[in-house]
Amino acid sequence: MIALSLALVLAQAAPDCGKLFAAGLQQYQRKDLSQALIAFRAAVQCDPKLVQGYLAIADIYAERGNEGEALAALLQALQIEPKNVLALRAASNLYLKNDLHTKALPLLETLAAATPKAADAHADLAAVYAASGDRKRAETEFRRALELQADYFPALAGLGNLLARGGDDASAIPLLRKATQLRPQAYEGRFLLGSALNRLGQFEEARTELEQASKLGGENEPQVFYQLARAWGGLGKAPERRAALARFSELTKKQKDDAELQRRAAALVDEARVLLQAGDLENAAARLELAREAQPGDATLLFRLAGLNFDLRRYDAAREYVQAAISISPATWLYHYLLGLVERSANHLADARASLETAAKLQSTEAPVFNALGEVLLEQGERQAAIAAFEKAVKLAPSDATFRQNLESARPRR
Repeated sequence: MIALSLALVLAQAAPDCGKLFAAGLQQYQRKDLSQALIAFRAAVQCDPKLVQGYLAIADIYAERGNEGEALAALLQALQIEPKNVLALRAASNLYLKNDLHTKALPLLETLAAATPKAADAHADLAAVYAASGDRKRAETEFRRALELQADYFPALAGLGNLLARGGDDASAIPLLRKATQLRPQAYEGRFLLGSALNRLGQFEEARTELEQASKLGGENEPQVFYQLARAWGGLGKAPERRAALARFSELTKKQKDDAELQRRAAALVDEARVLLQAGDLENAAARLELAREAQPGDATLLFRLAGLNFDLRRYDAAREYVQAAISISPATWLYHYLLGLVERSANHLADARASLETAAKLQSTEAPVFNALGEVLLEQGERQAAIAAFEKAVKLAPSDATFRQNLESARPRR
């Protein structure tokens, strides 16, 4: 998604923060992405204005398929540099991928203004205008993209589709044919061409294009089979039409079932929240277990389950859940903090210390992390290190009586 630039990063970072970032880049190059993320998080904790740090974090999260964390990092970069081209392009792409056109629009308008010669920026902006119903501006931007790059597939396909939907099939078909010639393996071009040919009554060619679309990535797209059913119907092939409509119905039902499953998961999380507020931890955990079946890769949900099991003193289950959350989002300090508390409660002091030190590295402003670290160090017999940790906790939260008491207890008595 984003090309990491070592020279630029080190030139912009403060010396100590640059060392942290350099360590992250070395780990990134070794493909140790979890440790690279931790190092990059530590670098931006050290220098909150290190834009390239957030870009690197976004790059790794995107590579791991964690789009939510990637987007969060990109938005942090844009808070610092609102016209950062890499962040604008990457964030708008993520929004577009998830059909969040209204959120992508201001980013793309800024990107197109910042990179007036970039065909992709104008084509993406045009697609957002088209999705919002602004046909005039969409056409202007698509044509601008094609002026810059006459063979740019997204602009050809996008403008062709826009014109076809506006009833100008005579202008649309040549654009869509050119798009499929440029990228014969792209299902989108063939689907759009097939749909336009259907509207013109050219059913045989439409069938050919739509069957190709179904083989090139559209096998799970209901609209491909709806259009294919239209083509078969136009050719008078009733059995083939019924088969295509059956597949269309099957895929449509699956989409509805998936959406209902996600709605049910959200409802279960809400129920768990109410039960938790009422102090019913057992039933709250049971609701979250059911929600997890629908959202197995949700790190926040795993963390909540870990916290509930920790409160219920089910340390093995708590460890399993929080480690799963860390595997998804390894640079979230709160997850390492909870794991440290779990390991300490299970009397695994070395593991607890490692987790708490990681949490402190990722978030150096959280007093409870340093207090917990001090308690573990004290149990390990490292009094001076424990005192230093307690002093840090007291400095961060001077009004906390527990932290002050721990510090006084750790200091040698005179």
